[in-house]
Amino acid sequence: MTPRWQRAAMMPSWTRWLPCSYVYLTVVPGPVPFRRSAWNGLVPWDDALWCDPGDVEDWVARSRHRHPRREAVHAELHARQHYDWMVEVRGARIELFGEMCRRRDLPVPHTVGELLACLAGFGLFEVVHDGAADDPWVRPRLDRDPLEVLPLSAEERELETRAQRDDRAVLVAIAVRRLAQRTGRRWRRRQVSTNLAGLAEVAGLPVEQTRQGLTDLGGLADLGLDWRGGDGRIRLTVPWPDFRLRFPFDELPAPEHAV
Repeated sequence: MTPRWQRAAMMPSWTRWLPCSYVYLTVVPGPVPFRRSAWNGLVPWDDALWCDPGDVEDWVARSRHRHPRREAVHAELHARQHYDWMVEVRGARIELFGEMCRRRDLPVPHTVGELLACLAGFGLFEVVHDGAADDPWVRPRLDRDPLEVLPLSAEERELETRAQRDDRAVLVAIAVRRLAQRTGRRWRRRQVSTNLAGLAEVAGLPVEQTRQGLTDLGGLADLGLDWRGGDGRIRLTVPWPDFRLRFPFDELPAPEHAV
């Protein structure tokens, strides 16, 4: 039988915590549970966990290519600063994930195969052996809240609560951008008219979380986003193309990829 590949339900905030390669483990062959062997040929079990940023000189070359020759010095400086910032954020994430593993007495994983065992230790996957030692049954539990799973201190829990609120605001921003892209072409401003339920559906969030996320976005003056609610409708004035350039991704990005 041909698998009907689909994305497992997942709380978006895990994108901030997990190595980039976790995405391989979010693609599942239809109903769960399933045998681990269903992933063979799809999941690179021996690959490293974290994205390789590549050589900084490649970043410089691409930046120079995108800018006029007279701006070559500025382009190189921008590329090197961007690269250093991204590497710093990536390093902080690697250290934080390793610390969570150590607090749970779990081996810090280095490959995708080791990551599955690690996430099972956190309770984000159920892995059940029934005699087939190399081919257990697997059930994703990525829909669990990091606040319920991770061994966080009181201060870290407060930070995570605030970060999740920011995550929801970004998801609402992505939904706004998608709706704005469907409107008539206007260079500086685009008008979006919808309702809260419709926006929530596009964002993949409950209505109340969408309302809060939209309010948080409206409070960011540098976005230039203006919205008015009433009569069950929401009317948004979206600065364009600035808003599109600020939220170009289709789902919540890992922190180093949002730099």
